[in-house]
Parts: sequence; structure tokens; C-alpha cells
Amino acid sequence: MQDKLQELFDRLDANLEDFRKTWEAKNKAELIDASREITAIKDAHYYLTESHGFESEEIDYLLLFENPLQVVADKWLERTEDLSDFSFALDEVFDKQDALRDYERKEKPSVLEQLHHTAETAGKTARPTKKQEAR
Repeated sequence: MQDKLQELFDRLDANLEDFRKTWEAKNKAELIDASREITAIKDAHYYLTESHGFESEEIDYLLLFENPLQVVADKWLERTEDLSDFSFALDEVFDKQDALRDYERKEKPSVLEQLHHTAETAGKTARPTKKQEAR
């Protein structure tokens, strides 16, 4: 199994190198337009070579393909193309509102707003004192 796994890793590395050569020939605008595909390919390569624990049947299956990296990256892209689940990110933005702390704002908040936000945050994260726990 180790020999076949090494063969698969070598093929995945060669696939990535072929993609890199193609990307190097593109201009900046083409690279920007292809960013999702590039990311999917890079993520698939990383996952397959660094994280996934292969079963022997999986190795055999992927070795059937000239470009197994493309096969896996395309499936990953299919899954991430559905933006209906994007609402989870918006829920995080609106519910936590930690972006106010982490990102530059168009207009700087007043000192009063800063104090109000700090007081709200402190109230949400403060641990109860021993007196409060005893109640």
C-alpha cells in the first residue's frame, strides 16, 4: 500500500505543478477570475497530501485518473458553489458584531459609543463572582 500511496502523492504533486505552470502563464485579471478554482485545487492538494488517511481502495480509485487532483478539486468546487449556506457567515457577523472591534470602520465611533460597546461586551463575558454564585 505504501508504494501505491507514494505513487498517488507523486501524481498529485505533478498535477499541482502542471496547474502552477498554467497559472504562471496567466495575466493578473485571469488569475483573479480563476481564484476560486485555484483555491479549490490548492485546498484539495493540501488535504489529500497532508490530512486524509487513505484506504487502499481510495488510492486505487484515484490512481485510475491521470489528474486525480482535478477530480477531487472539481467535487469540492461543486460543494462550495452553493451559496445558500452563506447565511451562516452573515449570522455570525450580525449576531456577534465583533467586526466592530476587528475591522476599520468608515466613521470612527464616538467615545460614548466605544464605552457603551465595551460595557456591553464586558457584561456578556463577565464571570459571576462568588457572591453571585451563592445566590
